[in-house]
Amino acid sequence: MIFPKHCMYVGVRHCDDQISRPAAGEQIYFSSRYLVLFWQEKAAIYEVISDGDGLIRSISAVNKIAGFAETSVYKKKVDIFNRSRLIKIATRLCKPPTKAVLFQGFDLHWTFVYDPDLNSVTEIEVFDISPPDPPYLITLIKKLDNAGIFGDLSVRFTPVVQDLRRLNAGTIFPCSASGIGLNHLNRPNVQIGKDSVLVGCDISRQVLEARFQGLNFEHENICPTKTIRPQKPFIAKCCRSARVGPIELAGLKGYIVHWGANPYEVVSAVRNLVNAIC
Repeated sequence: MIFPKHCMYVGVRHCDDQISRPAAGEQIYFSSRYLVLFWQEKAAIYEVISDGDGLIRSISAVNKIAGFAETSVYKKKVDIFNRSRLIKIATRLCKPPTKAVLFQGFDLHWTFVYDPDLNSVTEIEVFDISPPDPPYLITLIKKLDNAGIFGDLSVRFTPVVQDLRRLNAGTIFPCSASGIGLNHLNRPNVQIGKDSVLVGCDISRQVLEARFQGLNFEHENICPTKTIRPQKPFIAKCCRSARVGPIELAGLKGYIVHWGANPYEVVSAVRNLVNAIC
C-alpha cells in the first residue's frame, strides 16, 4: 500500500492529454514526492524524485503508480487526515482496473491510497459495561473518532459490551445510578440475603464488607482487570486510580482509564497505546 504521510508530499498538475507524464529535468516543488496529473475528469499518479536545493528543484526519476484508467477520483470532499476511513473507502472502490483512489480534502489539498490494505489499520477493542446506555467509554471514543482526533493513527475501534442486566436476579449493585436492580449499596435500606450476589468490582466488595461485617455473599467481579479476555490491543476502564495506565493481559497490550476519564485523558490513553504497539 502507498498512502502519503501528508498531503504536503502530493503535487498537482493539469495536462492537455492522457499520454502526458512527468519527465526528468522538469521543475517541481521541493516537498513533492508524488505528482497527480489531471486530464478532464481523470487523474494519474506518479512518484517523483528530485535533485538540487531550494524551493524549486529538478525531477531526476519518475515512477508511474496508477494511470488514468487505474485511478478513481472520489467525488466528495473528505477529511484527508482520517487515514483509517480513507483506507476503508479505497478498499471498497479498488476493483479492477482501479488500483488507486484520489481524495480531495475540505481545504482542497489532495492525497491518495494505492493498493489499500486493511491490515495496516490497527484494531483496538474497547471494553465497557451496560447500563448506562449507551456505554460511556465506547460512546466517547466513537465521538472522538468521528471528530477525526485519531485520524493520523490508522486505528479502528471494536466495542465489547458486558450487559449487567443478565445478572439482575437476586443481586446487589454498587450504585443506584446503574438503573437496574432494586438493591444498591448506596441506599440505606439495601437488603442482603443468603442468596445475594454482589455485582461489582473490588471496591464494591470492600464497601459491602464494611457495612455488613461477617456476612457471607457471592461476588460477581466485573472489574476489567480481572474479567476481560481481549483478542486485540484494548482500552478499558477501572474505578481505582492506581490501575490507570498501561497494562498487559493475555499477552496483549492495553490501557486502563479511570471510569470518570475526560476526553483529553481518553485521547492520551489511545495515543499511548498505539505508540506502545506500533
